[in-house]
Amino acid sequence: GAIATAARTQDIDLARGKTLKLAATVPFMSSMLATQMPFHRIPGLPSRKPSTSVKLRGVDALHVDILAPGPMLGGIVEIPELDWHAQTIPYYEYLLEDTQSAAMLAGGQGIPIKLPNVQRMIWHKIYSSMQRQDDPAKAEKDLVQAVTLAAIVVEQESADPHESYRDAPRAVREAAATRMPRILALLSEH
Repeated sequence: GAIATAARTQDIDLARGKTLKLAATVPFMSSMLATQMPFHRIPGLPSRKPSTSVKLRGVDALHVDILAPGPMLGGIVEIPELDWHAQTIPYYEYLLEDTQSAAMLAGGQGIPIKLPNVQRMIWHKIYSSMQRQDDPAKAEKDLVQAVTLAAIVVEQESADPHESYRDAPRAVREAAATRMPRILALLSEH
């Protein structure tokens, strides 16, 4: 119910928290091509690493990532049931614990999906902004998205993010405390 141009993104993150129980392997790349959109595999970096993402052509085109819980940011794990790989994200299981049912419109179809709890998403985005030491632009984008989402949740739902902060893992809370001066500066604009 909100439009926030400062927090816009052209990517979709697909989470794989646990092994998917499928009757047969469903190749991720085949599924993406079945959309009839010309997705291309993004090579891993360095190129000997497996791909974890696909993208449409163009600088600002749609980008789809497969993500999974893992101890370090950017590790690669195999997803055999999708014949693909995922990039690992620390504390991703925290984000996936309390999901909400929703629907996404795609090609005139309603697709049931699970979304992360909004308040957990705020704290995890702040944590992620601290993990991106090698990419300051992405770190700032993560922080702006978190703060924008927090402002929307407080304004539209009268939510109190302090309650969910107490439930976050210690490392996530510590990251938020470290970023607090920048968070408060960004919130002053709201």
